Amino acid sequence: MVLFRRLLRKMRGWICCWVQVRKNSTTLFVGIIFAALLILGVNFHTRYLVQTNSYQGVSNRVRFNPLTSQSSELTPRQEILDVHSPQRNMSETVKSFRSCQPKRNVMFLKTHKTASSTILNLLYRFGEKHGLTFALPTHYQFGYPILFSSRRVKGFLQRDVPHYNIMCNHMRFNRPEVQKVMPADTFYFSILRNPVALAESSYSYYKSVAPSFKRSVNFDAFIANPWRYYLPQVHNNHYARNLLWFDFGFNHNANFSLQVAQAGVEEIQQSFHLILLAEYFDQSMVLLRDALCWSLDDIVTFRLNFRSNDTRRRLSAKQEERLKQWNAMDWYLYQSFNKTFWQRVERFGKSRMDQEVAILQARQKELMDLCLLQGGKPAEASQILDRGVRPFQFGQAKILGYNLNLNLSLSNKERCLRMIMPELQYKDLLDSKQFPRAEGVPKQALAKEGIRPQSNVHLGASGSVVNKRDHVIQKIDLSKQKLRRSP
Repeated sequence: MVLFRRLLRKMRGWICCWVQVRKNSTTLFVGIIFAALLILGVNFHTRYLVQTNSYQGVSNRVRFNPLTSQSSELTPRQEILDVHSPQRNMSETVKSFRSCQPKRNVMFLKTHKTASSTILNLLYRFGEKHGLTFALPTHYQFGYPILFSSRRVKGFLQRDVPHYNIMCNHMRFNRPEVQKVMPADTFYFSILRNPVALAESSYSYYKSVAPSFKRSVNFDAFIANPWRYYLPQVHNNHYARNLLWFDFGFNHNANFSLQVAQAGVEEIQQSFHLILLAEYFDQSMVLLRDALCWSLDDIVTFRLNFRSNDTRRRLSAKQEERLKQWNAMDWYLYQSFNKTFWQRVERFGKSRMDQEVAILQARQKELMDLCLLQGGKPAEASQILDRGVRPFQFGQAKILGYNLNLNLSLSNKERCLRMIMPELQYKDLLDSKQFPRAEGVPKQALAKEGIRPQSNVHLGASGSVVNKRDHVIQKIDLSKQKLRRSP
């Protein structure tokens, strides 16, 4: 019995020892597993942060040049040289990391004498490239200077076009009517110009149209005493006073008051997502690209519908002050959105803006060297070899254009041609694509408007509108007559 008790105590000791060993082993095993998981977790987290930062770096840089997926910093020259590299396809994958998607529904209020024709060209190119549908006018403007009406959109009343993506031709803005045509998610933007410079340009261009300008001997005489020549209710005199204010749909003859001016600015802010400035065109393009989430080449442009320097006038400080007072509504409008423009640049980041502007300018120069004769030197209309791309001439100003490089591949020729194509010819091209042969329009209606049926119009190899009777030139001459009757 005593022996049995001793044996039992020993067995109990062995069992306790074994259990303790098992506990220690289990603890050790669990500890080893936990440590391994911890090490793996730290390593994964480190790799994730490195990759995320790399992609974020690429994504940020893609905003101003989506041409490479490398995370290393590239110079502007390296960026533009990489345009056609195989890595460009990789940038499409990187785009999935961005927080925005390219906007396809866009409304641009094309104001007068503000570099708006250049913006029109980039919108035409983007829409044509992506097969988008344009809200086009029957002629070249939406019934301007009458307030915009949806019935002015070609095919809208007949519902020939179920959906419109881009609206960008001249109009006098009327938001309720525009909203009838454009989708609810449309991005609205426009552009302003310093009213002093705008007034000088307007006088040169609309001298033969605005009665106030016609009656004055020259611009100096008009500035000295505008009321001597200006009659408020006379047709087309809106070109002579507060032209921007008028284009946005307001009364250009209203006496200036802070309350009225502020109300106008607030209404524009409610209607438009972005207001650009002509004096800072490159910075404006960078902001536009960021807002629309487009690629670099989508917003690269050549300057269009601009006049030669020999028709420009330098004004004295006294004359500038008089023009600010005469165009007081425009001046308040410009000051207000000049302030918001630079606030937006500040949020965007000044150093980032400077870098993107440099990249944009470098890419523009590269395309000009590729596309144009003499590196893009402007030419007067009579010196442009291709009559189909001669700019429309109007008023006292000499409107300049470009000659294409003669040694271009077919694909480059088509691309370069679009970049220099004036707005009247480009609108005709888009019209012929969107409404081939204008079927369903009675010939009597066309004859009443003074328009010949376009049954003989076809697209050339480069995509330009051509025929044996110089159709484009005839259309330009016809548009000149129409603009004289109803600008």
